[in-house]
Amino acid sequence: MRQVSILLDYLTIDELVELIDEPNRSICKRILTDHRALFEKARGSTHNHQTWEGGYIDHVTDGMNYARHLYTFDEAFGRPLPFSLSDALLVFFLHDLEKPWRILVNERGQVSNRDDLATKEEFERFRQDKLVEYGLALTPIQQNGFKYVEGEYKDYSSKRRVMNELAAFCHKVDNWSARGWYDYPKVEDDEWTGAHRFRST
Repeated sequence: MRQVSILLDYLTIDELVELIDEPNRSICKRILTDHRALFEKARGSTHNHQTWEGGYIDHVTDGMNYARHLYTFDEAFGRPLPFSLSDALLVFFLHDLEKPWRILVNERGQVSNRDDLATKEEFERFRQDKLVEYGLALTPIQQNGFKYVEGEYKDYSSKRRVMNELAAFCHKVDNWSARGWYDYPKVEDDEWTGAHRFRST
């Protein structure tokens, strides 16, 4: 195993997008620019993780930071990773793309899904439509990661592997962010130096 030095710096969403390879970097920057106000207001989920206003961009930023460092750690073992850090950051940046349009908050503060965005199939269709809208064409490896980042769901099979390695990597990042670090980043005094919620700055 090669020696690895992990720098625990915490990057902003803009700095993380800069680590994505072209041409996808420019497309992701355009998505972020076009919808930044919506992304910075949206919740990370209806109930389970990063449920505060701005939680969506906090979940994506926190997860991309975690993916960046986890990739370095996993790579240090010397076992092949058949995907790049750029692939992982791209998939995680895009993986919940429907949420800013899906999650609604009424005047009483009650949170729900939009009526026409209520099933996994509708979520996936919305995300795929956004990729088409922005001309973002994923490779087959990236497409598998994008489709299965939240697990194999109804496609699970005991006779073949459905998720590829990229999907599995992004799934562990997403699962930990949503189930382990569901209330991170903290408003203040986050244990990860430099981490903070967007709306606390």
